[in-house]
This record gives sequence, structure tokens and C-alpha cells, in this order.
Amino acid sequence: MITPDTKLRHRHEDVLPQVSSPRTTQSMSSTDDMSVSTQTLIPQLPYNQQHQHHNGTRIPSAASSAYPESRGHQWVQQYTGILTLAGMCTSLLSTVFGLFHVDVFLRVYQLPWHSYSMGTMIFAAINTANDVLGAWLLDKAATKRSRSDLIGISGVIFSLFFLAPFFRWKDPSPNGYYDEAHFVISICMYDTMYSFTTILLGSLVTDNHTLTDKERVSVLASGKVLSLVTTFAVSKIGLVIFDQDDMKKFRLFLVCLSAIVTVIFLLAQTMAHYHIFIRWESMRIIFLDVKHEKPPIHKSSEKLIPRQVVLDFWKHDNFWAWIWMELLLEAQNSFYSAFLKTFVDQLLHDEGVSRETCDWLLSSSRPLGLILAILCYIPIRRIGYTKVYNILIAISFAMSLLMLMTSTHQSTTFIAVFLVIYPATTAAVVSTGFHLVMSDMVLEMKRIHAMEGRFDEPSLAALFIGVNALFCKPAESILPIVSAHMLENYSLATEDDENVQKVLFKLLVIPPLVFSIVEFLSWRRYTLTPSMTTQMRDNLRLLELNHITPTNGMDSVLPIHTKMSDEDMSLS
Repeated sequence: MITPDTKLRHRHEDVLPQVSSPRTTQSMSSTDDMSVSTQTLIPQLPYNQQHQHHNGTRIPSAASSAYPESRGHQWVQQYTGILTLAGMCTSLLSTVFGLFHVDVFLRVYQLPWHSYSMGTMIFAAINTANDVLGAWLLDKAATKRSRSDLIGISGVIFSLFFLAPFFRWKDPSPNGYYDEAHFVISICMYDTMYSFTTILLGSLVTDNHTLTDKERVSVLASGKVLSLVTTFAVSKIGLVIFDQDDMKKFRLFLVCLSAIVTVIFLLAQTMAHYHIFIRWESMRIIFLDVKHEKPPIHKSSEKLIPRQVVLDFWKHDNFWAWIWMELLLEAQNSFYSAFLKTFVDQLLHDEGVSRETCDWLLSSSRPLGLILAILCYIPIRRIGYTKVYNILIAISFAMSLLMLMTSTHQSTTFIAVFLVIYPATTAAVVSTGFHLVMSDMVLEMKRIHAMEGRFDEPSLAALFIGVNALFCKPAESILPIVSAHMLENYSLATEDDENVQKVLFKLLVIPPLVFSIVEFLSWRRYTLTPSMTTQMRDNLRLLELNHITPTNGMDSVLPIHTKMSDEDMSLS
């Protein structure tokens, strides 16, 4: 006797193998004298008609397993090259900006601490709104065109805005209003385009679920390998040229860097559309269209609805477990990046450490972080990023507690070791884990949409990064504002000021000690383990390939075309 439950189970089991082999035609056979018509789950179609909904729109690329493997491999290589070049350019500009901008405003321009504090607060409010707006526009534009089409224009504007903080009028106003305006406007210009560019590049990784885990790690790691050499060279050159009494050579260096980065951004944009070959014997440059190699792009017919987007994020528990940890990590990472030169100059150089040693420490900080970031992929591949974050939190707590108990502002050796290890380790884990976490949460959101039958929903890949910035950008201003209030009565231009050194030492070791406790409590609620994300990816692919309508959870879902009729249900 065949019960309805038995039929449901048999039919569901017949469907499952199709996930890994969608071109295979399988039929569902009946038992005894009952027959069920056979049909092909995924019929053979011309390539340009594959992966489409019943309304003609293409389904998300996570389901594109029928995409030709050889073409897919060629496009992955091209895709890696695009992101590597664009990521290297972003890293070069952000490294130079982070290394010098605080020193330029506070020591060269001698911006008062209260002006720095007020400007930081205004900047935080403006750029938080800019990040969310930029992410919204990116996801909206992605429903009509490829995100990679925006790399060139975004990069060119970013490289121009990068120069704004380092150029100002010769005669500042006596009351300092023009200096404050220059600080706020120039920093906002830079950070707006920095955030837009990083959100753009990040969403290109997190929204691409045709990439395997190995390919995604390769894309992320390759950019760090190239940035490792270039950022070290640029940092070293900048430190040699930088002279707070005469900025002409340094500004010329910045203009040259901006011009080179602009050219590379435009090259990356060109690579999004063409293979570039140089025929040296004929001195010709050949451009071959790569359109036939690209996987199909999901162009949604639905629009982003603000209320629905807010509800989607509100119900995303893992996002909230992530965000409270991430905002504290970003607050520390941003603060140590901006104030690293201040810490080195005040706590090491003013205590007798040579200028050459200090410059080597400063120039090697970013490359060391990139080396550790590359090495981080080894434990991430073995134990997952969730455990790697736990290890980072434990290291932060232990190092800061040890420093607080055993060291003072005059312990140059311990301070130097802390400045070498802690910022680099934090930056490494944050940079490696961020896009992997974002990718998994975007995957989970897509799976939630599919479970609710919302197959044509626009991707929220950029908005995940934008909403992340909505919380992290204000948090990045916390420590600089606290520093400004604590140091308001002192001047960084005054050497051998013991009070400044004491305050800076506290700012160096206390925040990681306090923040790590909160980070641990928040991160322990995060549930996206490697095995769970693998299962979600399979479930999402099954839902997309067969247009499954969920009823009572994943155990009971069936393809639409295998639903049983009332007559079938009456058979026994």
C-alpha cells in the first residue's frame, strides 16, 4: 500500500540529485499499477534561455550550475584580476591617508583639538548617511546593470577626492573657521568615495555565489598579496618625503600617486568588458569582448522597498550578533590606523627610539597586517572564521590586560611590540573575515527570500555593507572624540610632554580590554558555521532550480511541478 507520505518522500528523493547535476534528465516512476508521467526537471535549452523564471527574468547566479565550466574558469580569472587591481588601488590610497592625515591636520595645520573633535562628530553624521545612501543606490543600479560597470568612475572620483585633505589655502583664517570647514569637507569627500568604492568592490564578492569557497578565498587573498608589496613601498616613500615644515615634495608625491591609481582603476574597468592583449611585434593592443564568458546576471523586475528592507534586516538575527562585535572592532581598527603615527612619535620617538626605527615600524605596519591576513585564510579554511574571531578577541583581551598590569608609558619595548602585533592582527582578521561574513549573511537573506517565495527580490549585497556602515561609522568616531577631550589641554607639537604620553598610553591599552568583553558576548550568538552555510547554499540552489514553495519547513518542500493532486492523495 502506498500512502501519500510515501509518495511525497519518493518524489522528493528523486529531485535531490538534480541539484548537483541539473542537466541530467530523470523520471519519476510509479509502483504497482499506478503511473506518473515522466518529465525533465531541467530541460535542455539554448544558453541564453537557461536559468530563467516563468516570467522570463533570469534567476540568481547561485543556480547557474549549467554555466559552461571552461568559460566560467576564464571569467573567474578575469574577475580576480579586476578585483585585485581595484582593491590594490583602494588599499594604496587608504594606507597613505590613514598614515598621514591626522598628523597633517594636527601638526602641520595645527588644528585645535576642540575643532578636531567637533569636525569628527559632523563627519560621522554626514558619512553615515552617505554610506547607506550609496549602498542603496548600488543595489538599485544592480537591478539594471552590472556592478562592475561602476568601478572606473568610482575609482577616478575617489583618487581625486583623496587629495583634498592634503591641499589647503596658504593663509588660514585667524578664527580657524576655514580650517574647520576644510577639515570637515575634505574628510567627508574622501570618506564618501572611499566607502562607496569599498562597498562596490565588497558587493562584487559577497553577491557572487557562483564562486566556490576556494575561488572566493583566492579572489580575496590575491588582492592582499599584491597590496603587500605596493603599500609597503608607498608608505616608505611617503615617510621619507614627508616634512611638516615643507609639504611641496610630499604633495607632488600624492599627485603622482593619485594619477597612477586613476590609470589602474580605468584599466580594471576596461578588463570588466575586454581581454587585453599586447602584440609587441606589431605594437598593437587587442581588445577581446568577454561578454560570452560572464555568468548570467540576475536583473530583478522588483524594486527596493524601504519598509521591506528594514523588516528583512530586523528579522536577521545573525546580522545583529555580528554588528555589535564588528562596530567595536572597526572602532579600534580605525583609531589605531589613524593614530598610529601619533602613538609612535609620542610614546617611542620622544622616549629615545631613533627616527629610522620609528619609520620602519610605521611603514611595515600595513604590510605586516596583509601578511597576517593572508595567513589567516589557513585557519579560516580549517576551522572557520567564527572561531578565528574568538581567538582574536581572546588575544586582544590578554595583550591589553598584560600591558595594563606590567607596563607604563615609558616601557618602549613593550609598547613597540604591542604596536606591531595588536593593530596588525586586528586589521588582518577584520579584513579577511568581513567579506566572508557578508557573503554568508547575503546567502542567508537570499535563502529567506526564497523560502518566502520572493524569487525575484533584488539583492541586498551592497545594503548589507551599507547598514554595517550605519552602525560602524559613528562608532569609529568614539575613540577620536574621547582622545580629543582627554588631550584638549595639551599640544602634540610639544615634545617630552609626560601628560600627553600618559593619556596616549591609556588610550592604547584600555579600549581593547573593555571592548573585547562586549565583542565576546555578542559574537557567541552568531550561528553561521561552515556546515550550515554549505547546507543553505544547497537549499537555495534547490529552491531556485525548481521554484519550490515551502509549506512546513525545508523537510517538506517539493518542486511545484511535483505537487500531488487531490486524486493522487486519495490513492492508497
